[in-house]
Amino acid sequence: MSAEPLSPAALPRPPAEPLWVVAVRRGLAGLALGLVAATVFIVLDHRKADSVTAVCVQARILAIQFHAEKRAWPKDFDLAQPGDQFGGFKLAPLTAAVAKCEVPGAWAFVAARQEVVFTPAAPGRSYERVFGVVDRRMDDGDPAAGDLRVASDRAVLRLSAE
Repeated sequence: MSAEPLSPAALPRPPAEPLWVVAVRRGLAGLALGLVAATVFIVLDHRKADSVTAVCVQARILAIQFHAEKRAWPKDFDLAQPGDQFGGFKLAPLTAAVAKCEVPGAWAFVAARQEVVFTPAAPGRSYERVFGVVDRRMDDGDPAAGDLRVASDRAVLRLSAE
C-alpha cells in the first residue's frame, strides 16, 4: 500500500464561525419567516372579516328595521337580491356589502328562525377562521354558541327584535 499525498483541498478545515452562531442565525431566520407567514394569514383573515362583518351588520339593520315597521319578519330572501318586499327600504348598502364580501358563498335570510345563513362555497378551515374573527367582534367569541354560530358547512347569525 502506498500512501498518496493528500491535496490541500481534501484536508478538513475548522469552521469559520462557531457552531452556536450558525445555529442561532438559522433559528432567527426560521422564526422571522414563520412570523411573516403568520402575519400574512392574520392580516388576510382580518381583511376578509371586515367584509363579512359589513354584510352581517347591513342584514341585521334591514331585517330589524323591516320588523319594526311592519311588525313581522321579512319573507325568506337572498341577500344579494332582496326582492320586492322591501319597497321603500334602502337596499344598496346590503347588496353592495354582499357584492364586496371576500368569502365566497351564499347569503340568505330564513324568516322561520329569524336567521341570516351563510353557506360557504368552499367549506374548510379558512372560512371558519374568518368567521371566528367576526364572532369575536360581533358576539361572544365562541363559534359554537351565541348569536353567531359557525359550523363546518354554514354560519348562522340569529336576529332578534331588540
